[in-house]
Amino acid sequence: MSQLTFSEIEYSSKKKVTRKEIFFEKMEKIIPFQLCLNIIRPFYAVAGNGRQPIPLETMFRMYLVQSWYNTSDEATEDLLYENDAVRRFVGVRLNVDAIPDETTLWRFKDMLVKNGLTETIFEAINVCLAEGGVLCKAGTIVDATIIEAPSSTKNRDKKRDPAMSSTRKNNKYHFGFKSHIGVDDESGLIHSIETTTASVADIDVAVELFHGEEQRIRGDAGFVGIEKREDIINKFGAEPECNLPPRPIKRGRQPKQKPILRQDLKVLVNKKRKKISSLPEGEEKTTLKAIEKAKSQIRYKVELPFRYVKQVFGFRKTRVRGLEKNHAMLCMMYALTNLYICVNKGVLLINNKFYRGNSVVLQTNL
Repeated sequence: MSQLTFSEIEYSSKKKVTRKEIFFEKMEKIIPFQLCLNIIRPFYAVAGNGRQPIPLETMFRMYLVQSWYNTSDEATEDLLYENDAVRRFVGVRLNVDAIPDETTLWRFKDMLVKNGLTETIFEAINVCLAEGGVLCKAGTIVDATIIEAPSSTKNRDKKRDPAMSSTRKNNKYHFGFKSHIGVDDESGLIHSIETTTASVADIDVAVELFHGEEQRIRGDAGFVGIEKREDIINKFGAEPECNLPPRPIKRGRQPKQKPILRQDLKVLVNKKRKKISSLPEGEEKTTLKAIEKAKSQIRYKVELPFRYVKQVFGFRKTRVRGLEKNHAMLCMMYALTNLYICVNKGVLLINNKFYRGNSVVLQTNL
């Protein structure tokens, strides 16, 4: 081992543990590094006779730091030089190792995007969570959020990003793209992701967010009428005609019976506020408000991932052009969000397998 520098000795003797160190310590225990590195390794540079590549784990950890703090490539490189806690997590030392520069980080991210590796990592982590009984699939809550994009045309092409578009929400116009997610209504973990331009309606992408094994479907007022959509009925199945109530006999040609979503699938979607506020004061309005409040108390779980991505990780506005790159970034962020939720719930990672802290399976495996 190399000799410690004076700055490292001074840093190790400090009296306070910073928030960055606490966060890195938590994520160090829950991230399945071996699983992620095995997915990336076949596509990473192989050491030869020329310039030796940066170790894969170092690059992956540097990419995680960039995802958590939403920094540019140049700012991420500067962060490694400036912050000792970041260097310790990444595993580099100023007087021993070569610090990866911004170009190396950019090429690493480009390799992940071209091969769809962040989406593969997201799916692999979810498989491990499902095998450990942490991620259930009995019900799904769907929602979408708008990620802003630069609307300026002061660039080389003198144009906005063609993959982005404008939309109106709460009487305000936003330019960017939408991130659609499907969240388990029990654990609050994300199991499906879709990325579209901002002008696409939430309900048009809903069918892609369901895995097909749901017993319950939840959503906000933007998904009103989802049970009548043809794509949803085709995915989950229609109610047999023998169970439908008899139709009144009329003269002339009888119209064809329209398929109806199977009745055992519960669709719990919030009503629009205007319909409730327009009702006169009374027992009916009070009852509806109580029902809508009960729905929202469960549906809030889909808002937590958006809070982590926007407030904790700081990804409110993208600096990357194109939906493909932004989708790749969000896949990694949502995978880290799932792990962040798990570590706060006491989930443990042992031999690349997830266990609940109070589970019997954990006791038998220790």
